[in-house]
Amino acid sequence: MFKKLRGMFSSDLSIDLGTANTLIYVRERGIVLNEPSVVAIRTHGNQKSVVAVGTEAKRMLGRTPGNIAAIRPMKDGVIADFSVCEKMLQYFINKVHENSFLQPSPRVLICVPCKSTQVERRAIRESALGAGAREVFLIEEPMAAAIGAGLPVEEARGSMVVDIGGGTTEIALISLNGVVYAESVRVGGDRFDEAIITYVRRNY
Repeated sequence: MFKKLRGMFSSDLSIDLGTANTLIYVRERGIVLNEPSVVAIRTHGNQKSVVAVGTEAKRMLGRTPGNIAAIRPMKDGVIADFSVCEKMLQYFINKVHENSFLQPSPRVLICVPCKSTQVERRAIRESALGAGAREVFLIEEPMAAAIGAGLPVEEARGSMVVDIGGGTTEIALISLNGVVYAESVRVGGDRFDEAIITYVRRNY
């Protein structure tokens, strides 16, 4: 009952939970959050606590003392660290609802790689529920990209989508509100960046 009440004061969210960045979209408001998928964690004995999330945490990458680690909880488009991902999602959901007087309990739509396994999809769903979501719906990334680009996904003609993210590249053929064929390669912008950096270091 109380969760439903909190849901009445929460915005429905669409979340692009990426390897490099997380974006949150709210209907009639557009993209309200675009921050790096990074969490800074302090370790004290057996206890861990969140120091920073998002942009602030990314600034700490490579600059933290021994007891603080800047972690990317997503790898290749799926969850690599469940508990840290849950904390990151909770922080982002609360940030979007920072003017709400009740703990938010939104309905959430999350993008997933088209070739992600049922175990990986369940991990994303449970992470969002643990972060405070009331209901969680999943949509494959190429379909979300096609809808966002205004492609005629409901028509009986094919639309090809190539979605290059930080950790994965999704290629799909979409027609009649469904994915006819899809391929997912766990290589993306992060790997491109590493290759460029390596090339420059070797040659210059």
